[in-house]
Amino acid sequence: MRMFILTDEIQRPIMKLHNKILSAAAMTLMSHSVTAVPFTFEGRSLGMGGVAVATADLATAAWANPAMLTNQRPDDHFSLLIGAGAYLRDNNDLVTDVENFQSADDRRVAAQDAGDVVGEAQAIFDMSSTVRNLEGKVIAPEASILAAMGMSTDFLSYAISIRADAIAGGIVTDTSCQVLVDPGCDLAEAERQLTSTDYNILTIEGVLATEFGFSIAGDFQLLDRKFSIGIKPKLVDLQSFSYRESILTASAGFDNITKEDTTQDLGTLTTADLGLAYDISESFRLGLNVRNLISDEFKIQEQTLNFDTEARLGAAYHSNFMTIGVDYDLTENKPLLSNPDFTGLKTQYLLLGAEFNAFDYAQLRVGARKNLASGISDLAKDTAYTAGIGFWLGFNLDIAENFTDNSIGGFLHKGFRF
Repeated sequence: MRMFILTDEIQRPIMKLHNKILSAAAMTLMSHSVTAVPFTFEGRSLGMGGVAVATADLATAAWANPAMLTNQRPDDHFSLLIGAGAYLRDNNDLVTDVENFQSADDRRVAAQDAGDVVGEAQAIFDMSSTVRNLEGKVIAPEASILAAMGMSTDFLSYAISIRADAIAGGIVTDTSCQVLVDPGCDLAEAERQLTSTDYNILTIEGVLATEFGFSIAGDFQLLDRKFSIGIKPKLVDLQSFSYRESILTASAGFDNITKEDTTQDLGTLTTADLGLAYDISESFRLGLNVRNLISDEFKIQEQTLNFDTEARLGAAYHSNFMTIGVDYDLTENKPLLSNPDFTGLKTQYLLLGAEFNAFDYAQLRVGARKNLASGISDLAKDTAYTAGIGFWLGFNLDIAENFTDNSIGGFLHKGFRF
């Protein structure tokens, strides 16, 4: 059986993007639906359900909330973090349908070779039925590679960050006729279309975004409590890519995605993020992160790439041995591309996470995330659960995984602090 593999299909475009920023490290991911650039995507946060706005620290604040750069350990004045991860949403089991289609084609070929007319006809019916199931289905991935260096002084804290996100969107188009349903679609014609690479096309549109940011934050006393404010001016280099391949041969490797005629330089977005954090007591903190203070849009053929202003509110309880946080999107975040097929990919997350700390040498993390956006399928509203672990081995090593019935993801990052 040919498997519809998720690990080779965006490898080449991400490698092309990564060469610009790190000259190394290939991320692999299948591309299928252009969601928003994730608020934060690193090991500690993912293990805690995505919570970060009021729980980030000097190493991770550049993405979660620049104001949290002031949240460092008393003896930490420098941090370095490097990480990579991928996340995939398959709300309607598109991948399973493609695998079923290819399995049925294998059975068709085997029956044909054996002279089994009935078996061949049944396989054609199964392939046609699977194509019908594919109509309107979308799959949503994202992949990130990032690096950040943070520094703190007695007056201000700083961070330089680089982050590359590969975000793509795809559906199956140009579907074959339905056997014995559509006019003129007998077994012979159905087989011709089902086995032709001109039909049942996996059409992918994606964005490669490379972000260069410089964050700065400071704090002062407000009502006898610490109040922090941070800002991150950033440049985001944007490229788009498009790709078409029949689901019949989708395991072949997506090689033509790197052809020049499938990519387009969109230009550079200049904008900034704003962060706030307020310690309402020794153990409770509120945070706010507003991304893309200057919104913008870019034209991609007949579509529009939207970078809208987004806001996320966070609250956290923290002690030496435990951190509990909750984040909530104040805005409903649309898919990056204004493609009507992707409208069901809106997000507005409620996130909850906890971290249990064993004397700074090991951390256990758990979390959950719920999409509360309007107009999405019930499957897209499923709660995603996360888990992660962290170790101090002379350096930080954090590993996290995200899992539901229709999504999977993971992140690994390594960091240093002193």
